[in-house]
Amino acid sequence: MAEKPRVKAPAQRSTPRQGGEERNRRLLYLVVGLGVVLAAVAALVAVAGFGGGKDARKALEAAGCTFEEFPGVSRAHIRNPAARPKSWNSFPPTSGPHFVTPAVYGFYTEPVELARILHGLEHGGIYVLYGPKTPPDTAERLRGIYDRDPRGLVFAPLPELGSTIALGAWISDSPGGDDKGTGILAKCTQLDKGAVDAFIDAYRGRGPEGTPLDLLQPGST
Repeated sequence: MAEKPRVKAPAQRSTPRQGGEERNRRLLYLVVGLGVVLAAVAALVAVAGFGGGKDARKALEAAGCTFEEFPGVSRAHIRNPAARPKSWNSFPPTSGPHFVTPAVYGFYTEPVELARILHGLEHGGIYVLYGPKTPPDTAERLRGIYDRDPRGLVFAPLPELGSTIALGAWISDSPGGDDKGTGILAKCTQLDKGAVDAFIDAYRGRGPEGTPLDLLQPGST
């Protein structure tokens, strides 16, 4: 009897169910991998922010400035822009009740109500306030710092500061929630551009409100 020709068995194909299970496994691996990457990025951001704060403090203290942190006391709104609530725990204030409408970000040549400025800090802004007894060229030098990147900045005179320059921020490690955050205040008797830049770079855009920094444009609130 003649031998029948041998026929190669066809390659095994996954059933639709097997293919679906494989896709699901790949999707699960992708999601888990993405989660690991995002966690790593968040950790790096947190470390970078912490390091930036440490560097800013060192720069300020090296320039002869004082540096203090204050626990956040309130995020309530008030109706009088000229009010100075007793619950403010620093001067100028770095957290606490503030006027319902923030001060417009910008460079001012006249004093601005502190309750307006404070609301801008909640969004992630920074203030640099200076007294009338600072050197005559203080405003001009501050203007150069402001022009470098004016997002989220309020620069203005404050008569009560005398010969002092004050830098303030209101930060949170969990922006966008109900956290009252932490107030940051530095006071300097002389202007050091590097120290001011370090403060702004470390703390701007970290307010409890969680507003993206690119929304804190000059002329906006």
